[in-house]
Amino acid sequence: MEQKNRTILVIAIAITVFAAVFVSFGLPSLTGRVPQVVLPDVSQEIAGENQDYLPVEVTPETVQAVIATLSRPESYQRELNVTLFWSGGSSSDQVRIWADGGYVKTDITTGGTVQHRLVGDGKLYLWYGGDRTWKELTAGETTGDLAQRIPTYEDVLALDPEQITDAGYERRENKDCIYVEVKNPDLDTLDRYWIETATGLLWGAETLEGDQKVYEMTETSCTIPLGEEIAFSLPDGTVLHTSSAVSVQEENGGQR
Repeated sequence: MEQKNRTILVIAIAITVFAAVFVSFGLPSLTGRVPQVVLPDVSQEIAGENQDYLPVEVTPETVQAVIATLSRPESYQRELNVTLFWSGGSSSDQVRIWADGGYVKTDITTGGTVQHRLVGDGKLYLWYGGDRTWKELTAGETTGDLAQRIPTYEDVLALDPEQITDAGYERRENKDCIYVEVKNPDLDTLDRYWIETATGLLWGAETLEGDQKVYEMTETSCTIPLGEEIAFSLPDGTVLHTSSAVSVQEENGGQR
């Protein structure tokens, strides 16, 4: 129970740090077609008049429009490393995610404890390894991301552009990313996001309070799409969704 209370506290801290205005989609395209984001390459010449992509320059003024063109894959599996920092210490969690058909299953390992979170059909289910019961809550639009302990980077779309202090393209560990830096004067925080252009997924993020880093997230692996017949199930064996795209076996012999 003490471990559960600690996890709930950490969740509350993460939500407080990253709570922002809700996502706002639908920014108008700058042209009559939606461009595929490609990194500019000065050594490459674009030939032909009917190419289905447009090179886009990313600046603090244009980054919201560029992010609006991105879309996340519906089906994927990935692993993250998430660290919270405080004065005199830190705590790192290993996070594994399976997503398919609007369902997101997250396993968060802290020390020797694993917390399972399953989001889908407007519900959030929470339980720990070894449990046969679960807690059920109502899920909002950003619950899937918060369950992964990552910020919802699309919130950048609804910001006052003056809060965006820097933006551009960056290459991070062989990943082409859109970089955006956001200053939140109300919380006195600086948020940095790295969004991979090939997937539309958040590759990395960090938050600073003054000069102190309080949060860091980095993707360590990603597979698209998810394999076939992977079950999104509750601890009593109830299957809520099965992927359509090789089964992932849990340590106790059940399916995820």
